Amino acid sequence: MNPEREVEIKLWDWLKTKSNNVKEVYFNSVNEVNAPVFKVIGNCKIPDLIVRFENSYTKKYEYMAIEVKDASKSINVRNGTKIYSEYLKNYIENKTKYFIKDKEIQIKHFSLATQYSPEGHLKNNEKLEFNDRVRGQSFGNKNVPFFEFISTKEIYRGMLSDYSANRKSKKLISIPLPSLGILISDVLLNFDMTELETQPGMKGNPIYQCTTYNPNGNKKRGGFQQCLMKI
Repeated sequence: MNPEREVEIKLWDWLKTKSNNVKEVYFNSVNEVNAPVFKVIGNCKIPDLIVRFENSYTKKYEYMAIEVKDASKSINVRNGTKIYSEYLKNYIENKTKYFIKDKEIQIKHFSLATQYSPEGHLKNNEKLEFNDRVRGQSFGNKNVPFFEFISTKEIYRGMLSDYSANRKSKKLISIPLPSLGILISDVLLNFDMTELETQPGMKGNPIYQCTTYNPNGNKKRGGFQQCLMKI
């Protein structure tokens, strides 16, 4: 079994056992845990997993495509920041279609995850910092965590750079857009900074930190807004 498949199975187990919202997890090929598979048709690389889950805001079942990276090598995680150009952009331009049992599905979310996602970050041995942007703000731990792991924050911002650069495109804002983000855990929300630093490796339940598109949202941000979602 290659290292990335081991990470996929670890995430499959985490999502299936630690989430009340996940209905099913699909792999992109026949796998060792006999999970169902999905397929992609068109001009695109294939993400590793797809999750069907109940959106905690809309209460509707939606699909999330997950790019899984083995974080034992830092460069692997950095390569994961290409989700916009390799998956999301092709999807919204109708260059790719996703299917389960020959039935086309709609992807509402594109995310990045690693074996450290259950611990609230993407890379190993990361340092924590307080997010000054949310100091004194009511949206702290609702839209953006009070505490963030430094490397994970940088990776997340890097993922969004291409998406943000195109946010004023009429072509983009005239159609429903999927969200883009990272799969982490609620340890960031449930523990303070001292606890997270003195007890590294604690595992939590899945959450999704992302940027979503709201056509009625903040016009200065092109309708894009931050979001934390239980998975």
